Amino acid sequence: MNTHKILFNSNVVIQRFSHSGNFVNPLKSPTPSFPTTCQKYQPISASAPPAATTARHHFHTYSSSSHMAAPTSDDDRISRITSAIRVIPDFPKPGILFQDITTLLLDPVAFKDTIDLFVERYKDKDISVVAGVEARGFIFGPPIALAIGAKFVPMRKPNKLPGPVISEEYSLEYGKDKIEMHVGAVEAGDRALVIDDLIATGGTLCAAINLLERVGAHVVECACVIELPELKGRDRLGDKPLFVLVS
Repeated sequence: MNTHKILFNSNVVIQRFSHSGNFVNPLKSPTPSFPTTCQKYQPISASAPPAATTARHHFHTYSSSSHMAAPTSDDDRISRITSAIRVIPDFPKPGILFQDITTLLLDPVAFKDTIDLFVERYKDKDISVVAGVEARGFIFGPPIALAIGAKFVPMRKPNKLPGPVISEEYSLEYGKDKIEMHVGAVEAGDRALVIDDLIATGGTLCAAINLLERVGAHVVECACVIELPELKGRDRLGDKPLFVLVS
């Protein structure tokens, strides 16, 4: 039996075991199935292909919006960003490999590179709303919004926002959660960018997309610093474009 670590939800890697290509969840059984789109929320599978345990990332530019400018793989800024992201083993518990962007924030050059790359992509694209997903979307979203002249709207966990809110529930592994935003913060016709630090299974981004579309906004794209492609979160977004810097 071979032991693999696979990157999983919320910037972590959860240890899994495989034998003859069949993956078994040692935590619970039976395993649920992956949802396939944003429109259907089903329990997320604990089974997935193994990912490399190395701390290195590779640059990728993914988007169906070809008119938007994107950096090239030899852009020095990508190398700085990649090098600044730290991987912490066994956090928050044994078997977890945590993708830590706080070290990126300690590097003013790499942090600025990150913001600049997003701003270069979205300036002059008529984005009126940058929606940041709690909590790390609150770090990257506001400077992007200021630079492109858009309003910033926080998408928060339950019972964090005062006043009337609209909420969207989504599935986690063996559970559910929800995100909320203020009523009236986003209006019909707004062009929205959804920002977070990382996409894993895509559940949170799907919830954010649904929440924005319920009030009549058009989601132009989702953007993340890191993607864990082994978890196929991109597939769950359907036809919504996704832009990432490293994966």
